[in-house]
Amino acid sequence: MIQAINSRKSIRNYKDASLSPEDLQKIKNIIKNATPLFSHIPMESFLIEDGEKIHATFKGLMAKYTKVESPHYLAFTSEIAEGHLENIGFIGEDIVLKLTQLGIGTCWLGSAIKQELFKTIVKVQDKQSYIILIALGYPTEQLKLVESRKRLDKSKVINGTYENQYEPIIQAFIDAPSAVNSQPWKLSINNNKFDLYLENRNMLTKKMLKDMNRIDMGIGLNHLYNSAIELGYNVELKQAPHNELGNSLYIISAILNKG
Repeated sequence: MIQAINSRKSIRNYKDASLSPEDLQKIKNIIKNATPLFSHIPMESFLIEDGEKIHATFKGLMAKYTKVESPHYLAFTSEIAEGHLENIGFIGEDIVLKLTQLGIGTCWLGSAIKQELFKTIVKVQDKQSYIILIALGYPTEQLKLVESRKRLDKSKVINGTYENQYEPIIQAFIDAPSAVNSQPWKLSINNNKFDLYLENRNMLTKKMLKDMNRIDMGIGLNHLYNSAIELGYNVELKQAPHNELGNSLYIISAILNKG
């Protein structure tokens, strides 16, 4: 997964061709076996094979800046509950990284589709609501390791000291994508305990990206989780006693132990 994390980037240009039947089946299996962050929150992941159904919804001024046309899409619905957005971010990024391993490009799309319009495309379970889309398809340029990313310095993200062995995990976390690259996260590290906080760095992002940044929390946490698992750690994700960290909002803790 670390190689997938290092190769993942938002793809906005796709080949004008559907994925092969074999790759579509692999994606269905990935979706079926994806592990959520919070298993008690009812949610669903959908593979929309006919991308034209989504293209038809790209209308209006906002669509000009947010639409990404791809052959296929993933869509997510969920019941609205505490942690449902972090849950979607976690499971969605898990799928994204596994698609990256297959050489399939992806892009999280924050552009909204009205609930009633979305329900004409996908059968939504009672009590669930449409949350977000991910574009996917064969990229026009082959995926490769990303040599540099525009990211905050670690000193602005990490609170506390940590052992060198955790460096690849922290870097994987920092490399996670976020809405308009807002990077709304903070990690407070105490020995093997990583406390994740949401930090809106200005009032504009706090107001405009409040839902997207909650999804970002799940995305970043998935990078931390998958990189730690690959490096041989057992990772326990749970609510745990924690310290206040300024005005940042505590989300969850990751406790790492060697297997």
